[in-house]
Amino acid sequence: AAHQQQQLTTLSVYFREAVFSEKNYQDILIKKLQCNNYQHLLKEEEFHQSFPSILQAMDMPSCDGINTWFISKYAANRGLKAVLSGIGGDELFGGYPSFKRMALTNLLQASPSFLLSAVRSRKHKKIRRLQYLKINGIKGRYLFLRGQFVPIEIAQQLDATEKEVWEILKEHPTYGPLNGIDAKNQAGWMEMNLYMQNQLLRDADVMSMAHGVEIRVPLLDDEVIKTSLAISNPVKYAGNFNKQLLIDAFKKELPQEIWNRPKMGFSFPFTEWLANSAYVKDLMMAADKNTKRSYRLFLQGRLHWSHIMSLVILKNKAIAW
Repeated sequence: AAHQQQQLTTLSVYFREAVFSEKNYQDILIKKLQCNNYQHLLKEEEFHQSFPSILQAMDMPSCDGINTWFISKYAANRGLKAVLSGIGGDELFGGYPSFKRMALTNLLQASPSFLLSAVRSRKHKKIRRLQYLKINGIKGRYLFLRGQFVPIEIAQQLDATEKEVWEILKEHPTYGPLNGIDAKNQAGWMEMNLYMQNQLLRDADVMSMAHGVEIRVPLLDDEVIKTSLAISNPVKYAGNFNKQLLIDAFKKELPQEIWNRPKMGFSFPFTEWLANSAYVKDLMMAADKNTKRSYRLFLQGRLHWSHIMSLVILKNKAIAW
């Protein structure tokens, strides 16, 4: 912002739900940067009113991108045609939990197949996801770390057999073994090539273009990527904070209150909002007992919102198609 002759324009969203709202931090940064900022209070009512349009904007089921849909809407309302996004920062500089979990994941994947199969009957989903590690290479690790559903749940939702699901998963493209790459760089490769490319970027593009807004990603500039990949791990991943290298690079510009706090991400109060959603309540009317069970577990606080959001989108997009 300091190098721009024209005043920087920024957009921010905040909520009435204090635990999710970052308005205090937004105000600190706005004061520091002296930028032209448009703040938007996103209320639960607007989320419910907008949800049919969000579903319509999707060209394939995804539980991601809803935050981008709203910020793009606000950008369009202000007459903006292009906005900058921070996509790439977590992938290039170690912002995701997978960077700390990959070493253990590699050890678990080396377990005998019969042990990985034995977790299928466990109640805890994170334990049941271990069975994905039967799939060799980074694909199995990705499904274990990022999978929303385990194979039996996929089979139940698609009216298929679990065996058919496993066959489809194993037929999916495979990737190099990455044997010569250490665990943190494996995590970076996985997040860049599987999660970011296959989900984040395409969802951001679809949701922003629904409002005629173009999203640009300066952290994915060739020079930034090359520089990041050239930095050794002891330097890139040093420090007590995620993305410490980025923090250090901009410490003069960033007030301490911004970086000296737990990572939040661009999170919405979906747990509270979905509990009141008519789309979620419709799941209780579903014919299959597994969906009803998911609904009950969600209301009991035993199922993450992303699982129930995925079910809502899957069922409603299936109807639309």
